[in-house]
Amino acid sequence: MSETVPPPNAERRPTRITSQALVQVADCRRRLWLANHTRTPMAPLPEHVVVLRERAREHERAVADRFTDLAGPFWKHDGPLSEVAAETLHLLRETRRPIWRGALLSADGRRVAHPGFLSWEGDSLIVTEARLALRPDARADFALQLAHVRDLLFETAGLVPARFDIVNGEGETLVVEPATDARYASVVRAVDATLAEPEEPTELRAYSNCRRCPYYDHCWDMAERDRRIELLPEVQIAHVPEYHALGVHTLADLVTLDPERLPAGPVRGAAKHAIVVASAWIENRAAWLQPPLLPKGPLVWFDLEGDSLGEKAENPIYLWGLALELPGEAPVAEAIVAEMGADGDREAWERFVARAVAILDQHPDARFVHWDAFEPLWIERYALKLGAPDGFVKRMKSACHDLKRVLDRCVRLPLRSYSIKHVAPWMGFEWRNPESGSEWSVAQFHRARETDDPVERERLVTALVEYNEDDLWAMRAVWRWLAEHAPRGA
Repeated sequence: MSETVPPPNAERRPTRITSQALVQVADCRRRLWLANHTRTPMAPLPEHVVVLRERAREHERAVADRFTDLAGPFWKHDGPLSEVAAETLHLLRETRRPIWRGALLSADGRRVAHPGFLSWEGDSLIVTEARLALRPDARADFALQLAHVRDLLFETAGLVPARFDIVNGEGETLVVEPATDARYASVVRAVDATLAEPEEPTELRAYSNCRRCPYYDHCWDMAERDRRIELLPEVQIAHVPEYHALGVHTLADLVTLDPERLPAGPVRGAAKHAIVVASAWIENRAAWLQPPLLPKGPLVWFDLEGDSLGEKAENPIYLWGLALELPGEAPVAEAIVAEMGADGDREAWERFVARAVAILDQHPDARFVHWDAFEPLWIERYALKLGAPDGFVKRMKSACHDLKRVLDRCVRLPLRSYSIKHVAPWMGFEWRNPESGSEWSVAQFHRARETDDPVERERLVTALVEYNEDDLWAMRAVWRWLAEHAPRGA
């Protein structure tokens, strides 16, 4: 990806320490630096994130309805920030009106906070935030943001809140303790130090953390260009300092490493696999560990689409996708889509159970091939929640065959991730919609649920079904590749 970096002598735009900056530096210093010191292109927000933001705004508006005579919101005020801060202070000092998204600006102009709601119970000031998280009291980042508000309220208005509330995604109000003064001060120093660095930090986080970041392409494309050892799933971020201490920074360094130089234990064991994978990367080939065990007989390609809210969702699994493939016959995909609401959830589950039982009755040796542990996990959860015929869960667990586990045990590939969205394209498979993915799927379902237009709903559901079909065919492509390319013999 191309990037535009300001010339060395360019004047940097003013930076402020915000609640977001505090979370970013605790999570990834590099992201904070990039956001403030370069014009590195950010990836467009995934549709799933857009949907979550819409839901977060709806949730905040619902919390706002709890207050009377509410002043604000001032978040999108068009004038200077100083005007919003002055108005917020005036309301705090001269009135008892609750304030929605005011501004607290430090005297030096370096720190700013936009608390969700400031309100009064008698002479006690209450800070209230709206968050979709169900356990906000367990989130260290929320505690840090509350400490930011606490510190700025005292500096700007001399006020100490009596309580900090967070209204969670289920509408429950939980009392949450802010981070300690010492923790807050240390993170503020870390932000200042990061923003003062003249060069871009180079550390990478684990792929699973980075892939949702808007700077993912920038950082990981650079890492791939430089052949960094952090590219390998076998190299855990916590172990990187051990490698660096031995002068191992690149894949080329890694392939010459004697793993016995590393401390005995997990890091040494992982290094032996990492060395094999590094060779595969350098030569752009598969590195085989052992032949794959692929059962014979009828196969059922099996993939579920689930809501990111999990069991809290109205339809935790909104699409049950499968395709029966008999020897010598082409499979035909089937999609059981849940109608909106609890009745639709139960009806879809019962249809899936009936179909799975029919397949196993007719083909007792059939294997339901899935990717990772998601599918068997949700079969158990649905059986507990909605019931199932005697022996159904045991029967399905025996029939389930985890294709990703087969891949993990038998081969290493030159890939950043072993998700099906990375593995199948390396083997030549492409999704019809390149923008589709699990989070895209959740966004499509939520939009289908929310629209009043039946034609639009049908279009969105059709796109979901097509994506799920492609997931089934992607597993089939991986299976075929393994069968065709695996080394022969024991």
